[in-house]
Amino acid sequence: MSFRFYFDGIEIDRAPHLRHEPDWAGGSPRDSLARIVPIWRDQSLVHGGDAPRAAFLEADEARAICELGSTIVFLGLDNGHAYYAVDLSDHEDPTQLALPDGAVFEDLRRLASNLDQVDAGKLAYGRALAHWHRNHRFCGACGAPTTSNKGGHERVCGNEACGRHHFPRTDPAVIMLVTHPTEDKCLLGRNKRFQGLRFSTLAGFVEPGETLEQAVSREVKEESGIYTADVTYQASQPWPFPASIMLGFRARAITTEINCEDQELIEAKWCTRDEVRAMSTDSGILPPSNYSISRWLIDTWLNEG
Repeated sequence: MSFRFYFDGIEIDRAPHLRHEPDWAGGSPRDSLARIVPIWRDQSLVHGGDAPRAAFLEADEARAICELGSTIVFLGLDNGHAYYAVDLSDHEDPTQLALPDGAVFEDLRRLASNLDQVDAGKLAYGRALAHWHRNHRFCGACGAPTTSNKGGHERVCGNEACGRHHFPRTDPAVIMLVTHPTEDKCLLGRNKRFQGLRFSTLAGFVEPGETLEQAVSREVKEESGIYTADVTYQASQPWPFPASIMLGFRARAITTEINCEDQELIEAKWCTRDEVRAMSTDSGILPPSNYSISRWLIDTWLNEG
């Protein structure tokens, strides 16, 4: 299987039919064939060093960690193993947990470009569900406590008069490469949240009542003052930070005057291919290669000219 960018390489049978089983997948997170994905406050467990790798716990290590977790989620099956995410966020100091030697909790976004593609997908999946559970302990309708159900893929309100069922949500966000009317330039922006001089494609969340194409045109206009046409879908990337999916598009500008009126961007500018290639030699200006859909959209355009 080939991958375009990180977090799209998960290879796991999510086995939704097994979420109804009392012990999930016919076994237990404590079985010898179980693989545990520990999460601590949105950080993933890895073996550190120059070549970091995901720390999937098994056997005795797994049993000890499961006893300490506040939530266990059945992720699915892969290569004869059942994978479970275990949230350890209730513990103030993760260094006091029974972790393997050399294993530490790290921010997945910082490590992803150095991790195995398939493993990165599993870690991202577990991180997203652990985050959802931590933030939905109470019913959004009545405020009563909720409990985990169906292998951790549902939470149920404990108030019998309410009884709402809550499910993990994914927020759609559009990210787009806008090309100049002449097609020989692209629009890049520097967001106020970026560190340093990093430039990237424009992006934003889809709002209620609009199509994805409308969201693309609206976000580009709001952030840069540019009007667009010919909006076309390109690819998508899971982005569980905390719960999004990035929907990649190309759009053609029909105006060229830039006006960053909503102050989301510090700066936006039209860049030729030569200028973008020059940026790519400095790792601090463009998004990392083989990491984000933003860079993939940029590189795809570069390869066309």
